[in-house]
Amino acid sequence: MVSQRHLHFSIYFLLLAINLRSIFHAEGRKLTQPTDFSSTIKRNWPEQIGSRPPRCERRCGGCGQCEAIQVPTSPQIKSGIKNSITAVDDDDDDESNYKPLSWKCKCGNIIFNP
Repeated sequence: MVSQRHLHFSIYFLLLAINLRSIFHAEGRKLTQPTDFSSTIKRNWPEQIGSRPPRCERRCGGCGQCEAIQVPTSPQIKSGIKNSITAVDDDDDDESNYKPLSWKCKCGNIIFNP
């Protein structure tokens, strides 16, 4: 009689555990499809700053012909405090032929940022 009682108790506990597992079973959210960034990059490519000329139409107001031109960028002024790193960088700038260019819009004699 005692062993039968233990058997019933074990079966009851097992059924209760299975039932509780199904009640408290956590379901994850649905996985989304991975984003295809290549189409986003291709679509937004003309908006990025780079070697392509900007669109200068209708940016000058009513001047007529507005065109994209490349101009050398103005050098940035460094603070008066020099450390060993900036001193090394300054020496390289004097010997380098690298002159960074940027795109600007020109309307007549006026040059402005696009």
